[in-house]
Amino acid sequence: MGSGRVVPNVGSLRAFRLILPLLVVALHSPSAQAQTPNDHLIVPRERIGPLTLGMSATELAQTMGSPSSRRPGEVDLYSWHDLSATVTKNGLWATQICTFNPTYVTAQGLHVGSTDVSVVGALGKPNYSRVFSAWWGPSYSNLYWPGLMMSVHLKGYDNNHSVWKICVNHFAAIAE
Repeated sequence: MGSGRVVPNVGSLRAFRLILPLLVVALHSPSAQAQTPNDHLIVPRERIGPLTLGMSATELAQTMGSPSSRRPGEVDLYSWHDLSATVTKNGLWATQICTFNPTYVTAQGLHVGSTDVSVVGALGKPNYSRVFSAWWGPSYSNLYWPGLMMSVHLKGYDNNHSVWKICVNHFAAIAE
């Protein structure tokens, strides 16, 4: 009692040695890691709702279930009811995520159905735009900002120059 030395409790050290490996495993498990929020937010260069750029084809399927369609090509296009993801041919990561659903919104409140005027008012003039037109279909313009692309209808009585598709990717706007 008079030496002032602290003697560790041998039983506590044994328990700590037994628990430490379990703590390490728990901290590195997927359920302990940060999960993508299941919201309806569009974040340029990052995500749309639960799908995040960089997810593998396996992670996309784990998040959304089996895709309703998959179109192979130079890259593979996986589609679900309201989201789609362009994935590298080897399935390692999503390079672009898109939506046609107006329930997904940007921090500025922009969504499918927003007008081109409201989009430019909120985001400023696009860094680049490209017009697509064909005799067999509607014409539209893709408007590009860093990490964000919005497709806007240019023809049609019921379209009112509204956004019909929104996509996010890692890339800056296409250079002129």
